[in-house]
Amino acid sequence: MHGCSLEAYLEEPGLTEGQRRRLRLFRTVEDAVSDRVEQLCTCSGLDVTDAAILVVSPAARRLFFRSAAPGCAEPPGASVIVGHRARLHAFLHAALPPADEAPLDPYADLLAPSPPQCVRVLIVDEDSLTILNYGAFVVVSLDRSEMPTA
Repeated sequence: MHGCSLEAYLEEPGLTEGQRRRLRLFRTVEDAVSDRVEQLCTCSGLDVTDAAILVVSPAARRLFFRSAAPGCAEPPGASVIVGHRARLHAFLHAALPPADEAPLDPYADLLAPSPPQCVRVLIVDEDSLTILNYGAFVVVSLDRSEMPTA
């Protein structure tokens, strides 16, 4: 039994192979993502529900970024962008705009905060996009003036 882990979701029969592939990609950067979300929220004061993550597979990197300078190798793993959900929404619209005939905004989930204690994660590979709410982040604010002295 896996509880609420990503491993449990990978076993869901309703997922496509593409969704499983993107979730496996996210698992390769999951620890780093958690650390970066913690750092972003701690240093900037951003509420965790306003944080968003974009994970880009190596094969999809060309859709968002220029290629590496001649003589420089591309990083082997996924690229990760962490920031405010509204800024990530604007970045996605600029870098990979929806088709004119698209019935809705594929990035619209970023316009609303995530559920409590979660961040919105968008995982892009060469085929598609998977969006999920991730985590159970607990944010604790400590006021040193209210802490007992030792």
